[in-house]
Amino acid sequence: MKKNIRKSLALVLTTAIAGASIAGCGTRPESAGQDSSAQNSADSSAAQTSQTGATESSDYKVLRFGQALSGDGLDMQKSTSSTSASIADEVTESLLRFNDDNEEEVVLLTDFPEISEDGTVYSFELKEGVYFTDGTELTSEDVQFTFERMFKPETEAKSYSYFSMIKGADKVLSGEADTLEGFEVVDDYHFTITLDYAYAPFIENIGTSYADIFPKEATQAAGDNWGVGTNLIGTGPYVIQSNDDVSQVVLVKNENYHGGEVNLDEIDIIYYDDVTTKLLAYENGEIDLADLPADLLGQYQESYADQIHAYHPLGTNFISLNLQDEVLSDVNVRKAISLAINREELVETILNGAGIPATSYLNNQIPGHSDSNGVYEYDPEAAKALLAESGYEDGLVIDAEIRAADQTLYGAIQGYLAEVGITLNLNVVDNATWSSDRAAGSIDLTGITWNALYADADFQVYTYFYSDNSDGKSVFYHNDEFDKLLDDARSETDEAKRAELYEQADTILSLEDYAAIPLFYPQSQFIAKDYVKGFTVGNLIYHFWYVDIEK
Repeated sequence: MKKNIRKSLALVLTTAIAGASIAGCGTRPESAGQDSSAQNSADSSAAQTSQTGATESSDYKVLRFGQALSGDGLDMQKSTSSTSASIADEVTESLLRFNDDNEEEVVLLTDFPEISEDGTVYSFELKEGVYFTDGTELTSEDVQFTFERMFKPETEAKSYSYFSMIKGADKVLSGEADTLEGFEVVDDYHFTITLDYAYAPFIENIGTSYADIFPKEATQAAGDNWGVGTNLIGTGPYVIQSNDDVSQVVLVKNENYHGGEVNLDEIDIIYYDDVTTKLLAYENGEIDLADLPADLLGQYQESYADQIHAYHPLGTNFISLNLQDEVLSDVNVRKAISLAINREELVETILNGAGIPATSYLNNQIPGHSDSNGVYEYDPEAAKALLAESGYEDGLVIDAEIRAADQTLYGAIQGYLAEVGITLNLNVVDNATWSSDRAAGSIDLTGITWNALYADADFQVYTYFYSDNSDGKSVFYHNDEFDKLLDDARSETDEAKRAELYEQADTILSLEDYAAIPLFYPQSQFIAKDYVKGFTVGNLIYHFWYVDIEK
């Protein structure tokens, strides 16, 4: 989006809110219900009426949220962006979901599904009387359509692998079949899903944004435009009133939401090209809420300390290494890199305290994380000894490719490594180049924050370090013992035993093989006006299910 367009939009919004209370309240002349015409009223005159109407009274509650534009659209089968999900999840819902305490809860079901003894058959019961905002009732057929759509080649879904253990998924994915063998509709409100093998995290996967349920007829009618503009219809608490896919999305209350009364009347999601412009808009009162990057935390703490709220996502920031590289294939070199870095100092100085020094690869909120480990040891002299043992007493050179967002952090790491005789060459590239080079396996060292969508180790370790997956991440880590632990954990239904298996795997990965060099568990933060109430963030995605505005 061009800056002049964004500034003009911000001016319109500021003018619209100015006559209302500072909490962003006003009166909107029309209300949103189940009618599909309300769903599709995206013309500019309607949006203008919504904005200018905010000056009439203090009854209408509007939250203005600033974020970056993902550019991926709002179809969460095609997008992996948390910024897309923050909008889509207000409109479409999955069968289950994770609340802001990172606990899974039922949404479209009467209860959690029943699971067969062998862990392969899941029996579901839908709530009756749940309607999409086009007026059609949610049935088992919609759920079946949604799951089958994600595997059809023409959909080009990005996250189907989280559900690929459903029986027959491979045949739909290859175009050999149109329907999932493992999905059986019993009646309008009952259905079963059968897996090829027991997979413990399946219940968690169906609670993610990637499993949001779509209405069959409306999705088919929209075709390739599903998730574009106002072409997204769900059972959620909000309806898309307008969406230009470039500068803003306006959501309005679903008056007949099956989950009960919705606090806000309207949410305006306003896109900003850069963080500085977004935070300036916050300072000027043009938005009520925004995320605050760690590198700007110190700057804003001075004047906005009481408006800054920290939370800890389920992720780990680590150095990702290419084990095919001649130098990095030596475990002594990898361990020396780890020993050379003072993680506590790094978090305190470079991150302004916005993080927790790592004690294992697994995030400290995920079962399998070891509470007995201390922070990874900082010992430059031991690092030098290991390098000398491997024949690098005169030093060595390692090439790194990083993104601009990691430049400050890796400038500090460059300094730590220099102290032990490692010259780290930093090549800063754009995101597209980085992604392409990583997929090609041509990056020797880079920085990663690998986040889990929920508190389960499978998401953090299997998807990145399992032998079949690590090659695509430019890691090339192959350890049969490690792989077996992950395989066993995937099918283990006893959560305590699963945690033990993951703790063993973590020890091999990051304390024996040093195939990953964990640095810290990130802290994130958002900044919100005092009148924004009840807004919390559990993990990666900003949800507005419980937020309210104080009049």
